[in-house]
Amino acid sequence: MRKPEEIRFELQTNQNLSRKNIVKAYGESDVQHATVPYKGIKGYIKKQFFKIRSAFEADTWVNQRKYNTTIANTLEDFDRMHTMMMEENDALRGMITQLQHQVADLNQKLGQVSVFDCRKAGQRVVQIVSSLNFGDAVGNDVLAINRALTEAGYITAIFTKSIHKKIKEPNAFLIDLLPELNADDIVIYHYAAADEFQEMIERLDAKVVLRYHNVTPPAFFAPYDEISEKVTSEGLAQIEDMKDAIDYGLTVSEFNKSDLENMGYECPIAVAPILIPFDDYRQEPSASVIEKYSDGKTNIVFVGRVAPNKRFEDVIDCFVEYKKKYDKDARLFLVGNYDVKNTYYQYLKGYVKGIEAEDIIFPGHIPFNEILAYYKIADLFLCMSEHEGFCVPLVEAMFFETPIVAYASTAIPGTLNGTGVLVESKEATAVAEQMNHVLTDDAYRAEIIGKQNLRLADFEYERIKEQILEEITAIKKYNVIKKRTKKKQPKSKNVFEIVEEIS
Repeated sequence: MRKPEEIRFELQTNQNLSRKNIVKAYGESDVQHATVPYKGIKGYIKKQFFKIRSAFEADTWVNQRKYNTTIANTLEDFDRMHTMMMEENDALRGMITQLQHQVADLNQKLGQVSVFDCRKAGQRVVQIVSSLNFGDAVGNDVLAINRALTEAGYITAIFTKSIHKKIKEPNAFLIDLLPELNADDIVIYHYAAADEFQEMIERLDAKVVLRYHNVTPPAFFAPYDEISEKVTSEGLAQIEDMKDAIDYGLTVSEFNKSDLENMGYECPIAVAPILIPFDDYRQEPSASVIEKYSDGKTNIVFVGRVAPNKRFEDVIDCFVEYKKKYDKDARLFLVGNYDVKNTYYQYLKGYVKGIEAEDIIFPGHIPFNEILAYYKIADLFLCMSEHEGFCVPLVEAMFFETPIVAYASTAIPGTLNGTGVLVESKEATAVAEQMNHVLTDDAYRAEIIGKQNLRLADFEYERIKEQILEEITAIKKYNVIKKRTKKKQPKSKNVFEIVEEIS
């Protein structure tokens, strides 16, 4: 975050420039015809000529003077706004400082140490994330790491641009409250899409640890969503451009680590999977969902946000082929959030209608206990996604002992690590045959679940928590040998500079 004195200095510099332009504009507001010395007969003729031309141009000169005066008045308006902005900046920073002190005092009364306590500076581990969303993998990872750091006795907090109203974490604050950090502090910077933090990250004196969740390639969104295509394209360019600002990598998968290395990252990079608090999955699932769909029919489930990279249409194709060849009563549940106006969702609905497929259900935005219920009734988890940075639903399926059939793309093979059934081709007939094998061969199914249970142990909360804490300890001891290059962003010209150039 830029320091308040830096902001004020830039505002003051621009205001000084604007005042020079005001003086210049007022000086030119009474523009007149140039005077010409008239001597002799030729001078007399010139004088008469200029009189005639002036008569025709009188209105033009009046308008020019009015225009120059308007420019000067406009510059004065901007000058007043500049003053107000500086006053607002001073007042806002004063309020923020006051809030930081109040939080520190409150924590002190409760016997806790706050990140806002300047006496503890240099002993803090803070997390920065673009937005703290409810129920998504990144947000859950942020909250779980916050809990782990707190349990380990670290002075920690979360800073973000926005906090979902359902998240009641008292240790999460808006980014404007981020305190001054120094070289001994650690920042865990979560990245999954383009954000507004690049300049701030490049200016930080603290050790910056990149928790990279990966960015979906824009090509997936091109046919459906221009905005998402633009945001993901900017995200990939931004994360590559930030490599000199990152001191340490802590990616959620080997796939993500290789992504960073391919971008030219040369800092140390460790891998620690997403921290999943499995106790959350032990709550009671929705009884109504379980009762409704526990009728003896085969339930195929896929869980994931309705997005093009998840390739829902391929899941549908494989299900339709399985249903046609092996089990006419099978059902498919596509569990994930969507906007009914979303182009990709509309495409999927049209796709289902076009192939006249039946028993395909989109539950939509549902409570967490209902999501748990769909895992509970699932006979098979079918994933045909073509881009994942980790894929938490695979681990969730393991937790509920649901056998997995998944397409071998991106991080999926690493997350499964030899468990489940990986398919190298999406040819629907071949995938349907694998699905039938899993669903009808009890011994094969038991073997798959047994291996998945062993793999699930690798993601146990305490194990991953300990791994992350060990990495934090290593980062604390790690010396940043090469100072980061803090690139200066090109400064956009303000209105006063433009006016000065024109004049």
